Amino acid sequence: MPDWIILIVLGIFLIHLYVFGKLAIERRELYYIVVTFTFIMLVIAFTLRLWAPGLEVGGYSPFWTFRIAAWCSTAVSLTLYTRRKLQARTQAQRARVTNAPTE
Repeated sequence: MPDWIILIVLGIFLIHLYVFGKLAIERRELYYIVVTFTFIMLVIAFTLRLWAPGLEVGGYSPFWTFRIAAWCSTAVSLTLYTRRKLQARTQAQRARVTNAPTE
């Protein structure tokens, strides 16, 4: 991947990190904290890929270690997001049933 693409992706990740970090601090919800952690891992990974592409620790590139951590964190955040949406849908359905007019 060319360096200019890595720079653009890194910039996008930094913007997302800022936004979700701010949400995590303001709302203190686990979902936002996990998403913030994901973007921290991605920023570290792509920074390493850009400025230390040949770096190896124990025969492995740290870039991949941080990418795998980001993948795992993404799986957790998607699970939390899905659970949150399903709970909201269930509550909305219960509210409709409770508030339904009786004949």
